[in-house]
Formats: sequence, structure tokens, C-alpha cells
Amino acid sequence: MKTWLAKRINNLKSKRLELPPQPTGPPPFLSSPSLGTRSRQLSAYQGWVYAAVNAIARRMSGVGLRLYQSGPQGTEVGQHPLLDLLNKPNPILTGRQLRHTLATHLELTGMAFVLRVDNALGRPAELWPLSPGDLLEITSGGDTRRPITGFVFQGPAGQKVTYQPGEILYFRHPSPLSLIYGASPIEAMAHAFDIDLAVRIYQRNFFRNSARPEVVLSTDQRLTEDEARRVLTRWRQKHQGLAHVFEPTVLDGGLKAQPLSFSSKDFEFIELAGWTQDNILAAYGVPAGKLGLVKDVNRANAVGIDITFNAECIRPRLEMWEDVMNAFLLPAYGQGLVLRHDNPVPSDRAQAHKEAMAQLDRGMITINEARASGGRAPVPWGDEPLRPLMPGQGAALGRLGLEASVARCVTRAWPRLEARFAGWSPARVEKELERRPALLTEALPRELEPGRRAELTGALGRCLRQGITLEQTLEQLAPGR
Repeated sequence: MKTWLAKRINNLKSKRLELPPQPTGPPPFLSSPSLGTRSRQLSAYQGWVYAAVNAIARRMSGVGLRLYQSGPQGTEVGQHPLLDLLNKPNPILTGRQLRHTLATHLELTGMAFVLRVDNALGRPAELWPLSPGDLLEITSGGDTRRPITGFVFQGPAGQKVTYQPGEILYFRHPSPLSLIYGASPIEAMAHAFDIDLAVRIYQRNFFRNSARPEVVLSTDQRLTEDEARRVLTRWRQKHQGLAHVFEPTVLDGGLKAQPLSFSSKDFEFIELAGWTQDNILAAYGVPAGKLGLVKDVNRANAVGIDITFNAECIRPRLEMWEDVMNAFLLPAYGQGLVLRHDNPVPSDRAQAHKEAMAQLDRGMITINEARASGGRAPVPWGDEPLRPLMPGQGAALGRLGLEASVARCVTRAWPRLEARFAGWSPARVEKELERRPALLTEALPRELEPGRRAELTGALGRCLRQGITLEQTLEQLAPGR
């Protein structure tokens, strides 16, 4: 009985899902079904495809990549052979050049390949990009036990070269049609690309072969070559140049002047070019403003465009790169390491400042905590949270004209001053303030102008001698009081 159960369990364990059949290749383009290949996709590196792909590759190659110890602390590793390899992957490429090449391959064909050359110790010694255009086949074992058995590329002499799965770092955009091959963004917009290419070819051929004059001089009579040349010379002398604008003319010999008109199709092509541009940029997730195609962009719009581009286009791609390298490259260096890119999304400084000020006003963070988040050194007076103003008090102080920074500093220092001088006579308070003037200066912002500082120092001293409340003190500190 036990033997029979063991066999049944082993049979269940050995079964795996069968892989779906491999697709025949990328979808055909409008130009010709035979051009639906990865080489055709690489040749699409022109026009708006070039603009979008280059913007993505340039940004991705410039984001810093760091090595950390995996775990709760995540301490950064400053020196490691892997970092040296990523900075100088082979004798002719730098790290940025390799990443730029891989990003270009990935966005054009949906796949990017890196050949890993190991040293005698089994550690990666060099990394070389392989062109997806040379890929002939990704062989498979037929089920999920051996999903990929090899990568077959065409060598320089036309021979087939097969690499084992462990020799290749394989980056790809997931495809809805295959678990093995990747999907290129240009596949989804193949028609838009072909239309864009046709429009650009039409425009080039128009200026090359179809450039037309504005006026045709025609006659029913037969002119000799010398007569025709004489007519053209007289026409140029009479009507070319600013000095001859709007001058009338007299035509003899049966000549007639017929202006040429342009077809409405010329204007339709201009609109069609804008349509293809929008579709191609949308396929790659690149905002038109990132390429300078939007007019009247102010600073706020530019910051928003940059944040959207990096958050929705660049960061997901960098995270995919991290997954591949952490899963298939880092195991060669042992356990406990992880690669992470720097956050590519720029901070909105105006929004960050607004949020920090709101937290400071409500006493959620201290001055030193806010300074630490910005990489600034702490100050001796910044360890206590500010005392928040009562509801409606801020609006009232605004109507009085009191500076917000003054109100915050005095509100924070008031409990200490009030407790210190509780029950003191006005003369004793005045004597103590003369002996220790820092009690007043530390209760005021340091960035005040000398004249305003002297005015506030005197007013604050009078309020302390009178023993009035904080609300009354803030009203007394308003300008003109």
C-alpha cells in the first residue's frame, strides 16, 4: 500500500504544465508581411520611435544602481566585484553604454540579451550585449520543467551559436501571446509606425521629385529652346525679388500664366503626422512635453511632466531590470545581496515644502527632523515641536499682519518664558531680561531684519513685564502696534 501511494505521489510531482505553442513572430507591418521580424523592428529606430526610445534609454542608463545587504537594515555595499563589473562590463563598453544599448533593444524588440562570460572561478568576468536581430530561436523543453533550453543566435559568419540558459541574462516585456518571447511596444502600434514612415517618405519625395513652380507659362505656339530661355529670363528679371512685387506684366506670343494650386491631401498629411506621433508616444508612455512638443510649458507643468514620465515610464522598467539581475546574476556571488536603483522620480520641491510646513505648524515634526530630511545639519533650538496655533488664530494673525515665522517661534517659546516669569514683578522681569537678553532673541526667528528684530524684542519684553496671555502678546507683536 505504501509503495503504491509513493508511486502515485511521485507521478503527481513529475507532471508539469505544457507550454503553449510558440508564436510565428511579430505581427506583419503594412509594408510587407516579410518585414515582420526583429530586424525590421530594430530598423524602426527613426522618427518618433527614435525620439521615444532614446528618451527612455538615456534616462534609464543614467539612474544609479546600488548594491545592498538584503535584510531589514539593508546596508549599502560600497565596494564589490559585481559593482566593478557593472561599471566596466567589458573592454569596449562602459556601464552606461551597456544599459543604454539594452534599453534600446528592449524597447524596439521587447527583448534584450546579455552574454555572461565567467572566469575560472565561475564568477561573471564580462557582460556583452547580443543583438535581438541575430536571435534565431529560443528552444524549449516542451513543458515547465525545462521552459528554456537554449538561445540560438546567428554568428558573424552565418553559423548557428547556441547559448545555455545560464549564460544569458534575458530581459523582456511580457507578451500576451507567449511565455518565452517578449513583446515590443512598437508591435502594438505597427500601423501607426508604417503610416508615419509613409508620411515622411512622401514629404521627402515631394521635395526631391515633385517640387513644383508656383506659375506655369503656357502657349499654343511651338517655341525654340532659345525663345523659351529668353522668356524665362525676362520673367525672372521682371517678377523676382522684393523690388518687383505686384508689378503688372504683359505677355506676348500667346503666352498664358497659370498659377498651380496644392491638393488638400498635402494638409491632410500634416494632420496625419500628428496622429501617428500621438499613437507612438502613447505606446511607449512618453509625454509629448518631455520631448519639447508642448508649447507654453511653465515650471509647474514641466515638473509635473518629469514626475509623470519617471514614475509611470522609467521606474517600472528599472524594477523589471532589478528583478532579472537579482534572480539570475546575483546568485553567482552568494546569498544576502540585492541590487536596487535610485529612485528616478524627482521630488516636487514646492509640494514637499508645503507638506513640511504643514507638519511643522501642527507640531508633527521638529525643525531638526525637517532639516534632516533635506540633508541639513541640526540646530540647537530645533529639537522641540512647534506649538500649533488655535483654530482661527492663524487667520486672525494674518489680518493683523504678524509674520507666520514670528508667531510660530513665539508660540513655541512662550510656555518656557511664561513659566520662568510666573509671579515676578515688572521690575524683576526687566532686570532679568537685561541680564539675559538671549531669552528674547532665542524666541524670535533668526532671519529677521535688524530693525524688525529690535522692534519685536522691545515689544516682547513689554508683554512679559505686563504678564499678559499669549494671544494678547501676539496681537501686540503685530506691525504698527
